[in-house]
Amino acid sequence: MPTKTQPLSAPSSILSVEDSLTAREIADWLLQASRNQLDLGTLWGEFCHRLALAGVPVERGTAILMALHAIREGVHCEWRMGQQTEVKPWHYAPGNAQLYQESPLRLVHETKSWLHRRIDAKSAAEFPILKDLLALGYTDYVCVPIIFANGMQNALTFASREAEGFSKRDLALLREVMPTAKIVLELMTIYRSMDDVLAMYVGREPGGRILAGEVRRGTVNRMQAAILVADMRNYTLLSDRLGDLQTVELLDAYYDCIIPPILERGGEVLKFTGDGVLAIFQDASGCGECHMCRGGALEAAIEGQKRLAALDTSRWGEDVEVRAGIALHHGDVAFGNVGSGERLDFTVIGKDVNLAARLGAKCRTLDEPILMSESFVEGLEQGARHLGDFGLRGLPGNHAIYVPA
Repeated sequence: MPTKTQPLSAPSSILSVEDSLTAREIADWLLQASRNQLDLGTLWGEFCHRLALAGVPVERGTAILMALHAIREGVHCEWRMGQQTEVKPWHYAPGNAQLYQESPLRLVHETKSWLHRRIDAKSAAEFPILKDLLALGYTDYVCVPIIFANGMQNALTFASREAEGFSKRDLALLREVMPTAKIVLELMTIYRSMDDVLAMYVGREPGGRILAGEVRRGTVNRMQAAILVADMRNYTLLSDRLGDLQTVELLDAYYDCIIPPILERGGEVLKFTGDGVLAIFQDASGCGECHMCRGGALEAAIEGQKRLAALDTSRWGEDVEVRAGIALHHGDVAFGNVGSGERLDFTVIGKDVNLAARLGAKCRTLDEPILMSESFVEGLEQGARHLGDFGLRGLPGNHAIYVPA
């Protein structure tokens, strides 16, 4: 079979009545599977398997879908006959642009046309992926551009080891089901992007609550939680000295020390306020006696301080020191929507949030990296040392303050 270099135009009319019914069954299954909320790997694997059962000699199928994410550029979903489907994210990296330029994806995105290549020495010299497939015994390759309504460029590929590769009938059947596949994948990508974007900007659980319908002002849930407040020391002086770009770099490095330990221990980061971080660890007991939320919050604070201590700050100057004060408190919070009109914020409020913030400010005056309130220590399994009773700005009386033992 000669190498095909022109856009495919196999009409669906070459399909038999039986093949047309098979294509319709696959398309109907795709729509039903999307309603059943199958995950991407399961859906893609079953889709390729059904194509194979329909006589399309596909032995490898990939879905390359872009992402709207801070660190992931997209997701690569690969099905191979007789193996479990693999779903792998790929992250932003300097070499990605060059890989794209050398791939069939660039060509199908530019032409908006399908690409079909017999896999041989000639085509292997055209695209590195075909060289890899040739070494694995594949004989034929199809790449399909999938362009979403928002302009996001994606692609599907199919490869075969059959001697004759994909016939005109196979390609016509693929074309018959492709509009439905595009719609289903676009909807799945949109929902995934909504989850990811909301998680990045308001947190995973608040994002889930928003998508579940908690979008009206005053919709709040009351709960008990461990509250973590972190602030960088001397942030104003450092930002004045470093300038905007270096300040952003320093903030990112600071957050890379403080945030991951919180997320790794089940905490939810709700707010960034300049150099400040507000996070909660929900009390699973519901009665204020949860040891895990307190222990996780303390472990996150200790680990965050360790990472800050190990941070290389020489790029900003030999005498630059990045330090933080972290306050830990346990109490009642109101978790939900506040704001005005169409501009709302999903956050936590309440007197215990205020107390945690005031305790955080005390880290500076007492020159302590971690301070804990009495209500936090009461349910803490780890040891703590009573530092003394101190007043907190704006709050009546003195408050017992503790440090890790």
